[in-house]
Amino acid sequence: MTTRATAGDSVRSANFGELLRVLRQQLDLSQGQLAQRVGLDRSYINRIEAGERGAPGADVILLIADALKLGAPETDALLSAGGHPIRALVTLGFDDPTLLAVARILTDETLEASVRASLRTTIDTVIAHWGNSREAPSPAPAATRARARPSPTTPPGSGDGGSR
Repeated sequence: MTTRATAGDSVRSANFGELLRVLRQQLDLSQGQLAQRVGLDRSYINRIEAGERGAPGADVILLIADALKLGAPETDALLSAGGHPIRALVTLGFDDPTLLAVARILTDETLEASVRASLRTTIDTVIAHWGNSREAPSPAPAATRARARPSPTTPPGSGDGGSR
């Protein structure tokens, strides 16, 4: 089976190669050293960085990230540059109702840009609160989480009995 590359694929691949080179050079590793750590051929790493080869699959990218001892943000950047979803999206699943609801609102062109910007600001505020909290909240049992999560079609505030 043959796949057809699109212009977006070549841009992603070039960006992947460039990002890989920067990350590798930050650790002062040669292409051969990285290849040896990952179990790949040095010429393969060279062709990726030169943009002559497309980005590898997510499994190989994760091996590269591990070999480079990358943190989560850098690993996600490498995955994204390679045209793959970040690990958090894979873990949650592309059918996560909360993510779908937020994505639908943020991409709803019938809403004014200021409304979508307001939602982004609200989300950023919530993230900042949870990110700055010294003690991570204990996860709610799955049944509680399922009940507490509004469906994508339920308007906010309906049926939750709470106030804003």
